[in-house]
Order: sequence, then structure tokens, then C-alpha cells
Amino acid sequence: MARVVMCLDEILDILAKHPSTSKQLSKWAHAVTTRTYMSEIATLSRQENGLHYLASGITEEKLQSFEIENISEVMSKTAPGVWELFSRLLTADTQLQSRRERRRRQGQEKVDSGGKESVISDVDMEPSHADERYWEFYDEIVPIVEEDEDEPEDVHDQLLYRERRITTVKQVVCMSVLLQSTNARCNALQTVTGVFLHSCNTPETVREFLAHAGLSVSSSSINNAVASLSEQSVKRMRETGRTLMAAYAYDNLDIDLKHSVPTLEKGQDTLIHLTTGTMLPLHDVPDGALDCSKEMWEHSTLNPDVQRSQIPPVVTIEQLVGLYSESAHPSGLNRRQRYNAWKFLETLVLYGPETLQKHRVKLGEPEEVEAIPVQKTSQVPLSTIDIAPSTAAQNSEALEAFFKQAGVGDASEIPHVRDIGNNVVLVFGDLLTGERIRSLLESRSEEKTPWRRFQFIVYVMGLFHLKMACADALWRIFIHAKGVRDDENSLINHVGQIRPKETVKIETNPGFRRMHEVIQHTGIVSRLDCWRIMAKRNNFSSLEDFAQSDPSFETLQRMSEEIAVEFVASSEMSDLRQGIDNQRDEVHENLLMRQQYFLLYEEMSYALNAGDIGRVESLFLPWIFIFQGCGKHKYAAEMQRSVFGSQVIRMNILCNPTGKKGAFRAIDWLVEHNNLYIKRIYGGKYSNHQKERIIEESPLIEVYKNIRIQLEKVFCLDHKTTRHSPPKMKVTFNKLGEYMVKNKSHVWIPGRTTNYTVPDIMGMGMNVAMTKKGAVNTEDVDMDDGTEEYEGGNEELEVEGGANEELEVEDDGDLDV
Repeated sequence: MARVVMCLDEILDILAKHPSTSKQLSKWAHAVTTRTYMSEIATLSRQENGLHYLASGITEEKLQSFEIENISEVMSKTAPGVWELFSRLLTADTQLQSRRERRRRQGQEKVDSGGKESVISDVDMEPSHADERYWEFYDEIVPIVEEDEDEPEDVHDQLLYRERRITTVKQVVCMSVLLQSTNARCNALQTVTGVFLHSCNTPETVREFLAHAGLSVSSSSINNAVASLSEQSVKRMRETGRTLMAAYAYDNLDIDLKHSVPTLEKGQDTLIHLTTGTMLPLHDVPDGALDCSKEMWEHSTLNPDVQRSQIPPVVTIEQLVGLYSESAHPSGLNRRQRYNAWKFLETLVLYGPETLQKHRVKLGEPEEVEAIPVQKTSQVPLSTIDIAPSTAAQNSEALEAFFKQAGVGDASEIPHVRDIGNNVVLVFGDLLTGERIRSLLESRSEEKTPWRRFQFIVYVMGLFHLKMACADALWRIFIHAKGVRDDENSLINHVGQIRPKETVKIETNPGFRRMHEVIQHTGIVSRLDCWRIMAKRNNFSSLEDFAQSDPSFETLQRMSEEIAVEFVASSEMSDLRQGIDNQRDEVHENLLMRQQYFLLYEEMSYALNAGDIGRVESLFLPWIFIFQGCGKHKYAAEMQRSVFGSQVIRMNILCNPTGKKGAFRAIDWLVEHNNLYIKRIYGGKYSNHQKERIIEESPLIEVYKNIRIQLEKVFCLDHKTTRHSPPKMKVTFNKLGEYMVKNKSHVWIPGRTTNYTVPDIMGMGMNVAMTKKGAVNTEDVDMDDGTEEYEGGNEELEVEGGANEELEVEDDGDLDV
């Protein structure tokens, strides 16, 4: 018997080739392997293997635990025969695989030798999608391994890794179809795919098609999964709210449901008004830091029993001047001038001649004043409320509804809630929300209990809307003012060179995104023109010639410091304008002023993205003066009211949705981003885009976003994106640069005049702030100062983020910048 076992392979081979036994042996082998495979699939489909995802009981944690690596390991160990079978069948044509491999090797060798990365024409091969993906991948230079994995050394190795991973996904998909067909409860892949399809607003016909193909669960099961996730979201809201360590943020959401059929009951108004909100767990909160509601009420101006001596004094301009005082720097520049010098240098390296881009690695970042620690912010979206928060009473209803969802309140009045006690609650919102909250607190100040008075609410201004107000102020100063077109070097004439078809729109109502780009693009070209002038002073005919001389990084730094002093307006601007007329250059003075204000905006944008709350606060004073000077008194008053806030507020006034350096966002940006997802992505489509669906889906936006990211990783789609590549602006910038050269925009020419002089808005604001009215405006501002909300503020915004800028989903969005 032992000899038979030793020779069994030869015996079977002989029997398989013999005409009289080959058929019978094949039939027997087929039956044996079929039974083996069936047994493996039956064993794998049992519950103990962890592949049973009950749709009606699905949780977010269960969805997040779906990892292709874990599932493939379970499958390969429990059903090794079936796993190996699919591995072989998916690469059945070995000759074709060999040709593809040879083609890749030859292509890689040609790339390594410095040749063009093209296909090898002298090899007889069939075209394949895999080959197309290879060269597409090489062109994109997109990493296909996770951040914590060892990265293959070259593109060839990366492609092989990618193909092995895709093959693994196909094996898992094939076996998952068999498992669900064997046991309907064994539906891990199908359940996750079903929720993914729902999050993508996939039509029901497509869902049912994929369900019949065995790749998804049915539409009814998807609905059960959504119901289960909704129940889990309610629990998560209560768990987060009951900690009393969460901030709230909310805003209005207006949606025009144009497909609605008007009826006599509903009329023809298709515009619905909702209130959306979210909770954000606080971090870096010392023990007892929030336990101060009673103490704050005892010193509040709303307290009818408070003595004037108990009310803390308002923040004065003198205090703001001393905020973040700085010692002498070796360069002789103050902090603002050092940032300006860095910005000039960054502009040259990133947008100047290509030969200078080698200094990119040496750029670094501006010094930190006081930074918020980098950690990923998690949010708990609240259920949208069918209330338009346009009055104090409606804001009261909205807040009470949000607190009810969070499970907090006055335990003596409301059963089954976590008593708010002496804790305060941070509430973020835009300026209008803040005004209505203050009106609400004033109207409730006579109530007997802290809960009824809402005395625990501490309003915090959203910094994204502050940034929008900064852009609006620049629009008022440099574009909207009368007579600006009379100056050939005015901002609107410069804009006409790069956006000739949009000048009317920009003059009337540009929206935040468009105005943000105007500030960025014209600022870049303006700074490059300053570099051109400095290069000319050093006996170079152009900036390109200067770059060809290969200046050292230290030389560029020194020159940038000189530019930051000479080409940016300073406190001496008023003296400059009071000089003798034939020695003044009014055009140059206008551009010095514009350069200063644009750099203040750039610094605010940078500080917000970097999470440098110290730098943000140090910018409050100049922007208060600018707001006072251009008529935005409410923002000026709110900023003066906001400084010297609690350390808890300062460390939580920005969030970081990705947990990456340089990716901080304002809290109100996050709310607006949620609104975009609710309105455009997760609120249904076509006839299913209804108010009831929007309200039902609103607490799940974070779940849907996570499942989309997860499935994109599982199916190797994480290198794909709806984000547009950055526009190629070289030709556009060159055109504006030539216009500036022709009109000698930044060249000082004694005696040159202009028909329009940019007013010294900052100086005017300083004068207003130092008067009696300016000193008390933090307590009561009742001015008809125009629309405080930026006109572009209701446009759509977006979310997904890179490290340094908010990225776009829609082109009409305010959050896209």
C-alpha cells in the first residue's frame, strides 16, 4: 500500500490519459472536488466566521469593521480550495499574463533608462484595460499603498501590488456571491454595498439589479439598515450630549424643491426652511472649566439684580494693542512684516520661474503664535429640524429641540435627561445667529430658573463667516466704491485682464468664492511684479533672468524682507499722503494700500488653516479698524467682544475634520459643509428629494461619508476624485503681469496722479474706534450699516479636504476655497 501511495500521482496520470478510464476518473474527481468546495462554502457561511451582517441590526461600528484584508484571510483559511480555485480562474490565460508581464518590464526598463513611457510596439500583444491602467497610474503618480505600509520601490512594484489587491477583491466578491446564495444571512459585502449605494443616491432599479446579481441586499433590506443606523445615531447623540463636554453649532438651511407639485393645501411655494445642527466633543478642557454658569450669570449684564460694579469692563482698543506683544527680532521686522516677507517668498517660489521651485523644501512655515493641537475632530450630526430660525422664539425652539436630542436639560422639569447643572454650553453660529441668541437671552432674563433663562449658553462667533466678511470688506473698498474704474491700476481693471467676462458680476455680487479667487490671483501677480522690480534694481532685465543667475535661498529671503517693507503700506501711509503733490505717486499709494489689505486677508486665511489661534487673534485689531471704516460695525463689535475668551473656546474654535496639519476649518464651515451634503448628496434625488427624507437622513451624513471613503479604499478607488486639478494659471498671470508692467503699477513715479484715491479705511476705522461711540460699541450696536452678512454667504460650499485648502465639490460654493 505504501508503494501505491508513493506512485499515486503516476497512477492517476496514467488513468487520466487512458481512453477507457479518463472519463470515469474525471467524473469521479469532479464529484469529489465539488463536494469539497460545497463543504467549504457551507462551513464558511456559518455565523461564527463573522460574515453575517443583519441589515435590521447593522451599526456604524459593524460597517467600519468591514476590511477586505480580514475577510480574505477568513475566506482563505476556512475555504482554501475555493479560494485557490478563484485565484487560478481569475488568471486562467497564463500566456496572456506572461505577455502583459513582459510588456510591463520592458516599459519600466525604458522609463528607467530615461526614455519615453510608451508602450512597446515591436511586441505582439493584445490591448488590455490593465495595461491602460498601468500607464494611467504612472502618469498620475498616485500612491496605492496605505500610509502605514511599506511602499514599493518603483512604479512596476506598485502596479503589481495594485493588481494583486484588485485580484483579492474579485476573489472576495465571487465568494461573497456564493455565500449569500448558500445562506442569505451571510451578506457582509452585500450589506455594506447596499448602504454605499444608498449613500450615493443610486436609483432603485440599479439597486435591485445588483441585488439580483448577488452583489447587494434588496431595497427593503437597505431601508432596514438605514432605520437601524438612525436608531444608533439617536443613541450616539445622547451619549455625546450627556457628557456635557460637547459644543453645538447650527445654521439655517433653505432648499428649493422645484419638483414639488403645488396643491391648494401647500400652495406653490417650493422653498423649505430648516435648521441643521451638529455636536462636536470638546478637547483640552481642564476639570471644572465649564462649571461656571452661576458665576457668569452673577456678572452678566442680562441679570436684573446685578450691580454695575460686578459687570466686567469691556475690552478696550488699548488692550487689543497690547495683545501678543513681541520682542525685537534680528531681522528688524515685526511679526506681520515677517509673515508678509514669507508670503512674498512663497509666491516667488511657487508661481515664479520654474528654476526657483527647487527652494520649495526650504520655505517652511511662518512662526506659530499659539497653535491649536492637531487632532482629528469627530462630529455627531443632529437631526434637522423643521423650523426656520428667523426669530428669537424660533431659535429657542431649535435650541430646545437640539438639547432634547442630546438628552440634556433641567431634570426637575424634563424627565430622563442629564441635568445641565452649573455647566455652560458653547454654541457656534454666524453673526445673525449670535444676534438672535442674544435677543433670546434678553427676553428670557426674567425667568426664574437657569434652564428657562438659557443662562448656560455661551455664543461663539463662527470664523468662516468672519473670513467671508473680510472678503466682503475688500470688495467694498476696492471694487464697489464709486469711481474705481477711473484708475487704470484699480482692482477691477486688473480683474478685467484675467476675468474679462465676469467684471459685471464681480462689481455687483461676486459671491465669496469668486472674490476669494480675485484676492488670491491678483495678489500673486502683484507680488511677482514687485519681485520683477527688485530684480531690475539688481541689473536683471526680467525675473526669468534673475532666476537664471541661481540666487541662493538666503538672498531670496533678504530680498523678500526688503520687499515686505517697501511695497506694503505701513503706519506711515498717512504721512506719505500728506506730502508735497509733485513728490507723491497716488497710483503707487493705492497699490501699497491694496497690498497691505490683501496680505491681511492672506494671513487670516493662513492662520485659520494652520490652526494658529494666536495669529488669528493678533489680526483682530486691524480687521476691527477695517470693519469700522467700511461700515461693518457689527462684525467689529463682535470681534472686540470675542477676544480674551476662555482658553476652552480658543482651543475649540476651529476643528480639523481630517486630523492633518494645515487642515483646520472653522466650526461654521463644518455646518455649511454638512448643509451641502444634506442638500446635494444625502437628501435624496428627483421625486425622493423631499423634506421628510432630508430630515430622516440628516443625522447619518457622517456615516454615509465614512462608508463611501471605506468602499473606495476596498475597491481601490481612493486615487479617484471629483476634485478638479488646479487650473493652469501661467498664461493668465502673464497677461495681468504684462498689463502691470505696461502701466508701471508698482513703480514709484513722482507727481503721478489718479482719478480715484483709495480711502484710508483702516485709519478711518481707528478714528471711529477711538471715539466714544467706538469705545462702547461692544455693548450695544444699533446701526443701519448695510447688510452684515456677505451677499455670497448663502451659496453652496464643500468639504473634502486637502491639507492646505478646502476642496471643491460644486463650482458655486462658498466653502470651496
